[in-house]
Amino acid sequence: MNFTIATVCPFCSHVNYITVNEQDYYRWEDGELIQNAFPYLSAEERELLKTGICPSCWDKMFPPEEDEEPEEFDYDFADTYCEIGFNPYMGCYDWDE
Repeated sequence: MNFTIATVCPFCSHVNYITVNEQDYYRWEDGELIQNAFPYLSAEERELLKTGICPSCWDKMFPPEEDEEPEEFDYDFADTYCEIGFNPYMGCYDWDE
């Protein structure tokens, strides 16, 4: 049997509705991990059940990080340093030569 739970965001008072299986809900209330009790809910919906915080307020509190491209390693630059004895892979000069 399914039933619908209404959650109210503590920041903006927006009401959200989530439908879950009754037995799954009682398993969660008895201590089952929320991701195990409700595998069919998204992470966003499970967060709504746990905290009541709506997705809009969640994004305001924890803005998504911008995707930063990792700097590419300049192998030609490294080869130049290797010629003068600097080993960029070890981060030091090779004085054995």
